[in-house]
Formats: sequence, structure tokens, C-alpha cells
Amino acid sequence: MRLPVALVTLCIAASPARGQERLSGSWQGYWSRAGDSMFVTLNAQHDARTGRYAATFAADRLRVSGIPFNEVRLQGCCDVTMILRGDRTTAVFIGRLERDSLTGALQESTGDGRFAYSRTLPAAPPFEERDVTFASGPVTLAGTLLLPRTGNSLPAVVFLHGSGAEGRWASRYLAAQLANRGIAALIFDKRGVGSSTGDWRLATLEDLAADGAAAVARLGRELRIDPRRIGLHGHSQGGTLAPLVAARSSSVAFVIGSAAAGLPTDSTELFSILNSVYPGASSAEDSANANAYVNELVAVAYHGRPRARLDSLATALRNRPWFFAPPPPDNAYWFFSPMFARYRALEWWSRVRVPVLLIYGADDQRVPAAQSAERIAAALRSAGNGDVTVQIHPRADHTFRLPPGPSGWPVSAPDYLSGLLDWLAKRR
Repeated sequence: MRLPVALVTLCIAASPARGQERLSGSWQGYWSRAGDSMFVTLNAQHDARTGRYAATFAADRLRVSGIPFNEVRLQGCCDVTMILRGDRTTAVFIGRLERDSLTGALQESTGDGRFAYSRTLPAAPPFEERDVTFASGPVTLAGTLLLPRTGNSLPAVVFLHGSGAEGRWASRYLAAQLANRGIAALIFDKRGVGSSTGDWRLATLEDLAADGAAAVARLGRELRIDPRRIGLHGHSQGGTLAPLVAARSSSVAFVIGSAAAGLPTDSTELFSILNSVYPGASSAEDSANANAYVNELVAVAYHGRPRARLDSLATALRNRPWFFAPPPPDNAYWFFSPMFARYRALEWWSRVRVPVLLIYGADDQRVPAAQSAERIAAALRSAGNGDVTVQIHPRADHTFRLPPGPSGWPVSAPDYLSGLLDWLAKRR
């Protein structure tokens, strides 16, 4: 699996004392750009001890909740700057406080726009949130339990991690959607991320599976949760490893494999990297060179081929517009790739006897959607599992979003969330 860049890192700038009460609190409003508007909520808090601000935002359209801004600054009484660094771009919000409104300009490489917020009273969430810790061998994992306010013998879902340094925030939006509908959810920081100990960069696939199984066991000790109705949700790498987690825990009642790879892992890696570099190739010869380079990189990383030819190709092709340098020697990519080369996803899926939902975007550029769905479903059914549902969303990408319009803001596949929730409702 490729290792994506983390979405954001929390780093809040200092602010003066004056005006603290004016910025702190809950806000609702819109971001607008290129004739498109998106509803967004904002929460800002001032730390009297450090003199710093922290702010997070949520947007249903982006399917995100509790995402922290990298920097928040209040200058004087009224001038506010908020910075949000993402995988590909940095958005800068420069605005001014006027009584109970906050308005200003949104600056981003994909296009400039405006934002406007109005202060609102904080709403009581329809579910409880509680920090929890649990052990996985010598590692202590930290997470958040989202628990509906009413009901007993509740169904529950453990969210497994995607690749890279993924914290609990990555699954919070979907976990909240479940909690709003009477399904408990446990989201946690990957080992070595956030408040969890250990180091995911040194973890084996068995370690990661053990972490998921430990999360299932932790949920099973909650008095209001039915230990017979705890399932898994894994996206991308998490979906690919979900059957291994299910095999490690006899308490798993269902599995949701979201963009789970069903082809050999080296083939999936080739598919993913080539889709990212081919758009930069300007000719058939350039495409052939890109193909040769990527195939050599994967052969070295996944199968231990000597690096001489890879280094030679890197030197010869480094000025091509599609080119990217091999990861540095200490990058976790070189540690994980040989392990994934040995991982046989279909063999683990064939051991899964509980209901399975497989979800894909038809235009996924990181995982071959139709082939993966067909191969995993066939492995399950040939092993006697007849409760297999496949949902493939037209025009949707790896994260079930449709191509963005002029604003650059995506739109979710219309049936993605409802399809997932409907499937869960039938198994409650």
C-alpha cells in the first residue's frame, strides 16, 4: 500500500488576550468559490494557560468532522488568520470579527473565495464521546468511543486504519453518522500516532491485525454494547487487512471492506502509482519510461530486486515531468512493501464466515475496483459465505467522491452513505 501524507498537523499560534471571548465558541457558515457554496461549522477555543487558540471545522459535504486548523491567530481585537494545510494545497482564511460575525477571504492555489460565519449556541451532541485506552501486547492504544445516549445491547463498529500515520480523526465523521443512528463506534490512533504508544512504521501486519482485534475486545467489555454484534469497517489498507483482523477475533459479527484490494498487492501498487504518474507523461515513449521505472521500483520494494537498475533509471529520468524520486532508505515504504508482498488477501477472505459488505468507487485510481470486488466476492462465496453484498458507485473515486466542479470541492457519491447505513440497519 502507498503511504499517504497525513492530512494536517496541529500547531496553533499565540494570540493576545483581548478579544478572546469574541473568537471562542461555535460558528456556522459557508465557504464559497466559483459560484459554489459549502456549509461549514467552526469551533474555536482559547487556552488561557498557553495563550493559544485551537480551532476545528466540520463539513458534511467533505465528510469530515473535528479537523484541526494548523494555525489560528487573532491580532488586536478583530483580525483573524486561520491556516489549513492539506495533502496537496494550503488554504489561508483571512477575516475580521464584527460582533457575532466572522467574514473574510479564502486563499488557496485551486482558487480564491470567501467565507462567512455567524456565532451560534453549541448544540448538545446526540451521542456521548469518551476517551478510552486499551492494550495490544506491549502497546497502549488510545481512542474515542462514540456511544448513543440511549439504548442497550447496542451494535458497534471498530474502525481500522488506512495507510500511513492515521489518527482517530480520519474516521470520526463516519463514526458520528453511526452513533447518530444508534450504533456505537470506536475510533483510535494508530500505534505511534496521537496518544497511542508504539510505532506503526515498525509494525508487522500481524501487529496491526492484533490492534484491531484488541479494539473489538475493548468494545465487548462495554456494558451497553452487545458483544455479539461488533463489526469492522476498514478503508483501503484497513479494508485489505480486515479479513486478517476477523480471523484473529472470533467476536467479529460483520465486515465492511471499503476500497479493499483484491488483487496481489504488487499489482495493486503498480495500478496505484501508474495512475498517479501517467497524466504527467507527454508521449508514448514517456509513458513507456514511466512504466519501466515504476515496475522497477515495485520490484525492488516488494520483491527485493537489487537497486542498481532502479538507481540508473532514476538518474536518467529525473527531469521528466512525471518523475518522483524513490523514497529515502529510512522510509517505512521499504519495510512495509515486502510484508504486503507476502500477504494473500483472498486466502484470508475465504476464512470469513460473517456478513460482508464490499464498497468501491468505479473510478478508483488506487485500487482496481471491479476486479477486486469480483475476486473477493468469489473467494467468500466459494468458501460457503452467502451473505456478501457489493456496492460499486459510478464515477466515484477512492474515497467515494465524484469529480469536483469549478470550485474544486468534491461531492460524495449520492448513494454511498445511505447504502452503507441501510446495509447496517438490516443487520442490527
